This record gives sequence, C-alpha cells and structure tokens, in this order.
Amino acid sequence: MRNLNHKRYLYATGLFVLASIAGLWSWNTLSELFSFPLAGYKHVLAAFFLLLILKWSLSPSHRDDDRKIRWGCDHPNK
Repeated sequence: MRNLNHKRYLYATGLFVLASIAGLWSWNTLSELFSFPLAGYKHVLAAFFLLLILKWSLSPSHRDDDRKIRWGCDHPNK
C-alpha cells in the first residue's frame, strides 16, 4: 500500500474485527461457566456501537472550548 492514510484505516478495521471476535469468544466462554445466554456476532457489534454512542454522547464536544479546562493558560479575553 502506497498511501499510508488508507493503511491506518485498514489497521483500525482489523483491530476492531479482532477485538469483536475476542469479545464474543470471552462472553460465550463465561456464559457456559455461569449459565448466561450465548451471544451471536450481531450482539457483540451492537454492544460495541452502544459503547461508542455512549462515549460520543457523554464526552465533551471537541469544538466547544468553554467546556475545556486549560490548566496554566491565561484566557486572552478575560
């Protein structure tokens, strides 16, 4: 791959797929031990997207400078 920007996206996608497969495997292993219901791959994808939505909704906006705390920096307008 010549373009390194696309390579980064490929690595991120591969890491997401590996993490979701590992999450599914670990949940199904624990579910056999504790008699929980088994999960399918679509359940793991839904859980990852739910965590992503929660992260985006609970984290402060990157565009809103009023919410950011700037330690040791003087604000020029004050």
